[in-house]
Amino acid sequence: MSIFSRIKILSAFELKILACVFMFIDHLGVVLFPEYELMRIVGRLAYPIFAYFIAQGCRYTKNKLRRFLNVFILGVICEAVYVLFMGSYFGNILLTFSVSIILIYVVSKARCEYAKNRLYGGFYFALFAILLTATGFYCKYVGLDYGFFGVMSPVVLTMLDKNFSNTEKSLWYNSQEFSLLLFTCSLILIAVFENLPYYQMYSLLAVLLLMMYNGKKGKYSFKYGFYLFYPLHLLLINGVAMILK
Repeated sequence: MSIFSRIKILSAFELKILACVFMFIDHLGVVLFPEYELMRIVGRLAYPIFAYFIAQGCRYTKNKLRRFLNVFILGVICEAVYVLFMGSYFGNILLTFSVSIILIYVVSKARCEYAKNRLYGGFYFALFAILLTATGFYCKYVGLDYGFFGVMSPVVLTMLDKNFSNTEKSLWYNSQEFSLLLFTCSLILIAVFENLPYYQMYSLLAVLLLMMYNGKKGKYSFKYGFYLFYPLHLLLINGVAMILK
């Protein structure tokens, strides 16, 4: 039994709602209240929760292609709007997560195939290495929100996942605690190496909330609502900013 079992009181729906609130506060701070740094600090809690559930979604989805396309197409639309209004490329978080999803699917395929046939498994591991290298170059020379380690945060949650292989459930490195430890390390790497403000380290506080995840979806799904919230809240905030100018 998990050592955190007594505090597992939050469903996926509740955690996602919290992440949306944190993100909304963060972007309000960026656009309308830049003098209030506390809003940016609160906003650091959003990314880890969304990244965690990107991994969760890849773990349980039945239609992998549709999940990727949902995130990627919306990311492209958001980026096109950003370029149109701001005149520059940003590499928004949905594009970051799109790359994460591809890497998760490839590495999970590699693990499954390697258990059956080492030749096929080796091919997919080689493909994963190529994609990983390409991701590194893209993040360095073009850019994605949260950078290379931001792409990798959801990936590390699934690389040792028992649901993606025939690994025995009892092995210590398949525990939720170990997955969260790897995830925490990835958040530290983001804060240290991705040239972000010092308060990015506050993102580690989100791990405390993730420890409370009870593994349940919650009473409501609101699946596509969470995808749409990202562009809609940005339009709202920037629309208000344009009115106030």
